[in-house]
Amino acid sequence: MATKTTEDLLADVRRHIDDLVARAGGGAAETRARLQDRFDRLREEEASAWAAVRAKAEAVDEKFRELEIDIAIAENRLASELADDATSFAGAVEAELHDWDPAIERLQTRAATKAQIDREQAEAEIAALRQARNRAAERLTALRASSDDAWQGQKSRVMEALDELERKAREAAVN
Repeated sequence: MATKTTEDLLADVRRHIDDLVARAGGGAAETRARLQDRFDRLREEEASAWAAVRAKAEAVDEKFRELEIDIAIAENRLASELADDATSFAGAVEAELHDWDPAIERLQTRAATKAQIDREQAEAEIAALRQARNRAAERLTALRASSDDAWQGQKSRVMEALDELERKAREAAVN
């Protein structure tokens, strides 16, 4: 037996309501009048259910977008961890930092919808997150300016900055 989607179930509800209305239409005027309020309420409940489905779908879409960003960040982190030369490492880190930008913007957008006190706390955490992102970019710049022999030492500083960025992001996401 095939599983019905929520949309299929709501379409069944709509057809059922339409059928009830049609059957009542064949009856006496006073029967239709007595049932009209109930039919109107059923239509309102159906509309409310559709609205809930749309809201849930938007929430699911939002989660998928967040997951896509998180996967891109993880992909670039793995590339930087596996890099065996400064150019490959720097490219992977730069791509990761680029992927952090929409992640930070999403947090900023979410913070804007919060109540004043919660928003202030979230914005402070996001400011710290932006500073951590900028610090990682500065360390990447220092790595690029270093000699080929010194890049491994700079690599650990960049990785520490990326780890701090990740910690700050987790803190900001919790609130």
